[in-house]
Amino acid sequence: MDDASIIRLLFERNEQAVEELKISYENLCFYIAGNILPQKEDQEECVNSAYMDVWRSIPPNRPDNLKTYLCRLVKNCAINRYKYNNRTKRNSEFSVSLDELAECIPDGKCLEERINDEQLGKAISAFLRTQPDKYRKVFVRRYWYSDTVEKIAELYEMNARTVATYLFRVRKKLKAYLQKEGYIDG
Repeated sequence: MDDASIIRLLFERNEQAVEELKISYENLCFYIAGNILPQKEDQEECVNSAYMDVWRSIPPNRPDNLKTYLCRLVKNCAINRYKYNNRTKRNSEFSVSLDELAECIPDGKCLEERINDEQLGKAISAFLRTQPDKYRKVFVRRYWYSDTVEKIAELYEMNARTVATYLFRVRKKLKAYLQKEGYIDG
């Protein structure tokens, strides 16, 4: 079933919509949650929570892209669960990817004063569209899907050091772009 049909079912409050979400996106949702959370139970909880969030938020929301909307809910839930589970631990691969990105994305306090998350997301998307295809794909795999450098290297048949270099270069360019656009101070 296509996304427009699932959204229509959600607006009709037809519970079949949740089953159709599972059929269409369950593997992707577990993939995203699994790259952040090692425990299967936590992954299941986040995926199910995301389905409930979709049920509660549509209507009134009508997302342009249901897949992205659902994936964002899964990822946010997984990040929150990760933070809860690891308040004192800071050594996982996911923490490393967040730390890498922190050098070029403004922090939340500064962000609240000047822009909202949606504007920042659009700016990052606009920036990524200007990057070579391979750089963009590597960036998205690392920071959206939370893949390890090694997994990205395997996926794109590259050396892990090359992937790390790509990520470094894109983060550096992203930081310069966000500074130029006024999202962060130079």
